[in-house]
Amino acid sequence: MTTTTTRRPPARGRKPRGELVVAATVAVIGVVVLTRTAAMDVPDNGAFLGPQFFPYLVGALLAVLSALLVVQNLRGTPAPATADTDTASAADGSDERADTGVDESTDDSTPATDSDAPPAIDWKPFGLVALTLVLHMALLQPLGWLIAGAGLFFGISYALGGRNVLRDLGVAFVMSSVAQLAFSAGLGMALPAGILGAVV
Repeated sequence: MTTTTTRRPPARGRKPRGELVVAATVAVIGVVVLTRTAAMDVPDNGAFLGPQFFPYLVGALLAVLSALLVVQNLRGTPAPATADTDTASAADGSDERADTGVDESTDDSTPATDSDAPPAIDWKPFGLVALTLVLHMALLQPLGWLIAGAGLFFGISYALGGRNVLRDLGVAFVMSSVAQLAFSAGLGMALPAGILGAVV
């Protein structure tokens, strides 16, 4: 006698809310940069672009990045379903193998591997990390720590496999801002401000 059971559909996963926290933090940083830029004391006979141009640009880009993170999170697909179907299919496959009576515990066709052989070096991540460090050192003085540090964190994240560009950029700016505050407020050491000038 064979009984059939109706498999329940997998529950829809919840969207991760961590990106919203990153987006909110990036938005706060952007607002601080824009507010400090607007409060700068700029002489009337300044240059065409003036010292407020790049800080305004960075603040606006941070605001845009925050908005894109929110849109990406709201439009994102739900979390993948649980592995019930994979478990069930694996169980069915094991039953079919049991019915055939064939012992698949050993497979002579699989070549033996040398466990003592050293793993191959993946040169691509190594090269990306090295390039990121070189660019960071070259751009630290002209761009300042906030931008160069964010580029450093993002480049290393990308080299190690991070491919969510918006989220990784947000996290990179958050980490560089935290480091800026820790050095300036906590240790009394001023990191290079670069194009942001008096804002940081």
